[in-house]
Amino acid sequence: MSGRDRALVFDFDGLIADTEVLWLAVLRELYRSFSQELPHTRYVESIGGTLHDFDPFEDLAARCGTIGAAELEQRGESLFGNWMAYEAPLPGVRRLVTDAKRRGLPLGVASSSRRTSVLPHLERFGLRDAFDVVVTMEDVTRTKPAPDLYLLAARQLGLDPSAVVAFEDSNRGVQAAKAAGAFCVAVPHILSRSHDFTAADRRLDSLSLFDLDDLSVLTPDEV
Repeated sequence: MSGRDRALVFDFDGLIADTEVLWLAVLRELYRSFSQELPHTRYVESIGGTLHDFDPFEDLAARCGTIGAAELEQRGESLFGNWMAYEAPLPGVRRLVTDAKRRGLPLGVASSSRRTSVLPHLERFGLRDAFDVVVTMEDVTRTKPAPDLYLLAARQLGLDPSAVVAFEDSNRGVQAAKAAGAFCVAVPHILSRSHDFTAADRRLDSLSLFDLDDLSVLTPDEV
């Protein structure tokens, strides 16, 4: 399989944008405004999942007893939106996307987040049109670590999942990519470095270290 027969599919949170670290700051601010402390370990362990894995708003509401989770989530989303307006894509994202488009490689996003938490930021980054498909939690029954998001992305791209090179920042994401049969490059960030990435095919400290020329030299066991 040559590099031209591949597609690149990216996670969004913590991979395209530094949202995980930003959300940590938002949640800490929100908890402290009610004289509470965010359970750091639980948050870190939930990275790559959904609110079903750990819902900080339900947790804080239960601690306070005076405000509902929905209102807390609204406050958190408002603060996150204000701060996110100053963010840019993580290092290596623009270069890799530009190089992939130049080579004619299909691109996709596979995210366990809501569509409204992905598309507006891709638009603001000027990257939305670069991606041929964007699949989010609304498009599947099961999110990561289940393979559904990657299987759907591959199907929409018209490719076998084995042709997908997935980029993930969490253990759940790596599990999802590998369960789908994709080649997976793990790119941990400061919060997810403690995750188990042994299932990943490659591990990099930054997306900026990935060279698309590597696609043509992967061994048969790696495709």
